[in-house]
Amino acid sequence: MYPPISTVLLPVTAPTFPFDTVTLILPRCQHPGMDILALLRLTPLFTEASAEALGPLVGVARVLDVAAGTVLARQGDAADCLFIVQSGTVHASSFAAGGRELTLFVAGARQVTGGSEVFLNSAPYTATLTTLTPARVLSLPASQVRQTVFASPDLSRALVAHLARREAELTARMQRLVLTELGARLAAYLLEYAHPGAFPLPTNSTLAAELGSVPEVVSRKLGEFYRLGLISLERRTVRVTDAGRLRDIVG
Repeated sequence: MYPPISTVLLPVTAPTFPFDTVTLILPRCQHPGMDILALLRLTPLFTEASAEALGPLVGVARVLDVAAGTVLARQGDAADCLFIVQSGTVHASSFAAGGRELTLFVAGARQVTGGSEVFLNSAPYTATLTTLTPARVLSLPASQVRQTVFASPDLSRALVAHLARREAELTARMQRLVLTELGARLAAYLLEYAHPGAFPLPTNSTLAAELGSVPEVVSRKLGEFYRLGLISLERRTVRVTDAGRLRDIVG
């Protein structure tokens, strides 16, 4: 009898838009440290659920080890899976007919992607989900997720709260993107993550996606802040040196 499987997705080098993937099948036993139930319980949507309630999801979950640039789901395709990030980052974006891309959110560890549409029968994904870094992601069949959540009053209440938070986050993000310029968004990001001492920056691709820009422009703006003495930079480590002036930029 064959062991349970997990899936590794690797980007194909052919110039398809925006990415394509191939699938390789590997034994799940290559992930001995992966505790699926523990990851589910650390995800806000499932925190209040009992091990018994989550049992059906544990039984059908797939562990995906994916390279940076892998498309997990495409906008417009049937929303047949819910994804939970264990490590790495996943970029959710919407594409216009002309190819213009709008970043909706960036999901990190213990966050859910492919969200609200999964809870509707036959709904399409409203965003394309692409890994910005190498990532480990849990994939759950949408039909089983709906059955499990809707059968539990506690999980149903958690779902309502999750969707309300996501709506508020998206509204705030759209307001920032439309009403503020990149310098103000970057200054707000640096102030939000500033701690006593220095802190590591994500990759330029991840940071650009978070700020609704492109890596080259974000890199130039970081350099400008550095030259103005607002931050110090050493490799990918940043320290805020003039929080007052950053707050003035935010407005």
